[in-house]
Amino acid sequence: MIDLHIHSTYSDGTDSVIDILKKAQTKKLSYISITDHNTCSAYKELEDIDIKKYYSGKIISGIELNTTVLGIPIEVLGYNIDTKLMQKNLNGVYLTPKERNSLEVERLYQKCLQSGVKLNENFLNDYSQDKYASEYLHERLTENQENKKLVDDDAWNDSLVLYRKYMSDPNSIFFVDTNDVLPSLKSTIELVRKSKGKLFLPHIFEYKHNAKKILNHILENYQIDGIECYYSTFTKLQTQELLDLCKKRQLLVSGGSDYHGLNSPGIEIGIGKGNLCIDDLIVKKWARILY
Repeated sequence: MIDLHIHSTYSDGTDSVIDILKKAQTKKLSYISITDHNTCSAYKELEDIDIKKYYSGKIISGIELNTTVLGIPIEVLGYNIDTKLMQKNLNGVYLTPKERNSLEVERLYQKCLQSGVKLNENFLNDYSQDKYASEYLHERLTENQENKKLVDDDAWNDSLVLYRKYMSDPNSIFFVDTNDVLPSLKSTIELVRKSKGKLFLPHIFEYKHNAKKILNHILENYQIDGIECYYSTFTKLQTQELLDLCKKRQLLVSGGSDYHGLNSPGIEIGIGKGNLCIDDLIVKKWARILY
């Protein structure tokens, strides 16, 4: 069993690298990849510890990179990367998480004011840079029942749905345009290639009604190596659809839980929502073992 989509405290996870190794061992995972957002810092730590003291399986290098396509913010996964080279290539590409959070909150507030969204007048003053813009907007949006008419029930109850369905949709009043601060998909693919890695498209159905549009556009206009076919929120039908697509287009297959610790309630490393049991055979076709 494998999990190739895991986040640590070096990005937006709540588990340390050692905690992740211990949990992977408990779940008897044969392969893992730590795929923090826009950083390979976890792999620097792995150089300095006795990995086998905590985890007896194999580790594939990985990273999740924020990018944009069709004006929509998305993510891509890079595997088999030279982590030192990637970290060097990332220099100056991204804002720090706190800088991006603050920028998004400021832009959100202005859009909400223009659209008549009911927000506390201290919206900006009360904001802490450690909190994601989507989490903060969700927190403040749901304080006023008048705002409920602006989103569906799923988004009202879940900040991640609010982000994917509304804040990432150019046609939504909650859309945050970050094209000026995120690298293009072309540039992001080049980052992975320059770091000697393979590029995978993750959690495509998380992009909701934009999913098929994004997927088709990328397949027709860019060269990718594979698709994350197994994911915590995917149905069996969605997984099978992606597996069939990979077979048809001769693309590689990956899968993972997108584990964030306490920041992803209900999702466990290795098994996701209890629905994952990813065979390590898919990895053996393409993985290069780092540790």
